Amino acid sequence: MAIKLIATDLDGTLLKSDHQPPEEFYDWVKRHPEIRPVIASGRQYQTLISMFGQLGDRMIYCADNGGFIFHKGKKLYSNPLKKNDIYHAVRYMGSIPDTCLVLSGAKTSYIEKTDEQTFRDVSMYFSSLTEVDDLNSVVEKDEIVKISIYDKKHNAAGLIQYLPDLGKHIQRVLSEKSWVDIQNGTTSKGTALKFLQDTYDISPEECMCFGDYLNDYTMMKSCHFSVAMANAHPKLKEIAAYQTATNDCQGVVSMLSLMTE
Repeated sequence: MAIKLIATDLDGTLLKSDHQPPEEFYDWVKRHPEIRPVIASGRQYQTLISMFGQLGDRMIYCADNGGFIFHKGKKLYSNPLKKNDIYHAVRYMGSIPDTCLVLSGAKTSYIEKTDEQTFRDVSMYFSSLTEVDDLNSVVEKDEIVKISIYDKKHNAAGLIQYLPDLGKHIQRVLSEKSWVDIQNGTTSKGTALKFLQDTYDISPEECMCFGDYLNDYTMMKSCHFSVAMANAHPKLKEIAAYQTATNDCQGVVSMLSLMTE
């Protein structure tokens, strides 16, 4: 059965260690107009379009771990957090030592005023980042789908075990060694991919995806051709149908060439 959709994570997957996508990926997208390309990332929409905007309307952006889907400049889907959940998270997690919070909205992402180094580090992941005096002030002004906790000590796996419980309807997901993402329990890359499959009448057997970390788990379960990077988390490798080379060895492009050329 022909592949009709491919979805790829960015950090640790498509992007090299210099945080840049390989030029060969742009070439592959242009050569395959019959396949819908999806960027499925924990990053915000504004960052994704700044990276891949040259490909125009071809790209579908599944941003904020599936919190938003954008195509042709329009929002197709969102799964916003309830306002009370945001207020609670800011109250109970906003003062954890050596961390900072980022609220991801449709318009931009928000961070409370911080030191220059922290702002610079966080800005690597958010091309549109607005400093505010109080995160509570933006809750009524934007559609917030994700609360990210940046661990300055880069030990998010340890941090996540000690975060306060916000309720069974809220999930906490490791998205990278420095980040914990807090979203609705129904938000995931897998849920977003299911929306796209239904929207475009594409079956899981016609989908391929690439990932490296635990926020890619549901996406991997939603695609027949699931591919884990050589540098992927062990739990992701356990469920993947295939494995490919590391992100620095262009594992995504290599597998795409093998499976679609």
